Amino acid sequence: MLLKRAARVLLHSMGGLAVLTGVRRRSSRVLMFHSFRDEDKANLDSICSDIARRFHPVSLADIVEAADGRKSLPDYAVTVTVDDAYRSYLDHGHAVFRRHRIPVTLFAVSDFSDGRLWLWPDQIQFALERTSSLSLRAELEPGRTIELDLSSPEKKLHAVHSLTEALKLAQDDKRLAFMSRVGILTGVEIPDSVPPNFAPMDWRDLRAVASEGVEVGCHTATHPILSKVTSRTKLEREIRGAKDILESRLGRPVRHFCYPNGRAIDIGPDAAALVRDAGFLSATTTTWGLNDVPFDPMAIRRLPFSSDTDVPYAAELLAGLHLPPNEILAAA
Repeated sequence: MLLKRAARVLLHSMGGLAVLTGVRRRSSRVLMFHSFRDEDKANLDSICSDIARRFHPVSLADIVEAADGRKSLPDYAVTVTVDDAYRSYLDHGHAVFRRHRIPVTLFAVSDFSDGRLWLWPDQIQFALERTSSLSLRAELEPGRTIELDLSSPEKKLHAVHSLTEALKLAQDDKRLAFMSRVGILTGVEIPDSVPPNFAPMDWRDLRAVASEGVEVGCHTATHPILSKVTSRTKLEREIRGAKDILESRLGRPVRHFCYPNGRAIDIGPDAAALVRDAGFLSATTTTWGLNDVPFDPMAIRRLPFSSDTDVPYAAELLAGLHLPPNEILAAA
């Protein structure tokens, strides 16, 4: 641990980080945020200040246009994407990115912004945090159960993660069936209206930020794991249908798509084909890494950030550190 800490001090104080960042100066960096907190504004401001000082903020459209190498990007190109379009972006993030002139692409879930639902992982968190049960045996689908320890706030936090991840592996109809009874299982009434801490940006909010230069993209209609959706009709609604709704409500084209959960196993060939056929110019994943020309604009890699990401760690991510082993080998 001491050696690791010493190496990090040397990396930041002796110019090593600048050297590493320079090695990947032609790689485009796409940052991935989700929700934001008021208490993190100063930290987010520090992250953005570092980006504005050492990198060249561009739009996602600029990065996509340069994917095949026919259009060049400036060195140190970076952009920001925000998944889900929670209201917290508008309340605690939007002004910070604007102040530092960092372009943002915001991926909205059409039925969420339409007020027709709230995101299913948030419902799990809501139910497990409030249940009086000390444990729960949850049958996700026939023959597949999960045991959850709910005996403390810390155990509940772990249970939220465990149950959410387990449901991502279930077929979509089984996930929906489970979610329809999660309130009964936990003894917690799930309200129809979204609680403020999980609230989305509505159409007026989205139109307002779009008028200020934010690109609004599509993050499906209901945020399912697309590879687990077996109905072609439902896949069409989640992708092309969501795009149509967003364009109708916003009064402008929607060019960019974001895969829910975003790993290769979460996407599937049918969904990938439908995204291309729907006319999107790009699709972002959660595959962790930088984008080196040429790259597939329909499988954009990103770097995971949050408003409370440690500032030195954020600088290391931007330098290309902490990447998965296969990405490090590819960069060598």
